[in-house]
Amino acid sequence: MGVMMTYKTKEDFIKDYTLGKLALVDYIRSLETKGLDEKNIQIELLKNDIVKTPRTLVDSMRFYSSVKNSIGW
Repeated sequence: MGVMMTYKTKEDFIKDYTLGKLALVDYIRSLETKGLDEKNIQIELLKNDIVKTPRTLVDSMRFYSSVKNSIGW
């Protein structure tokens, strides 16, 4: 198992991923901060056309779950 990197800045995160992934992570984190649970976050992502299909919804949530504990900004 690899060492989990902690991203202390958004710039470090963008270097490993993309600006689009940063926007997705920031958006989902803001919904979590408002108290939404995973189901309601998924509803918001679809309702607001952040993701276009159920497949991209699954991929987006899986990506967020994989990086959320390594975000330190």
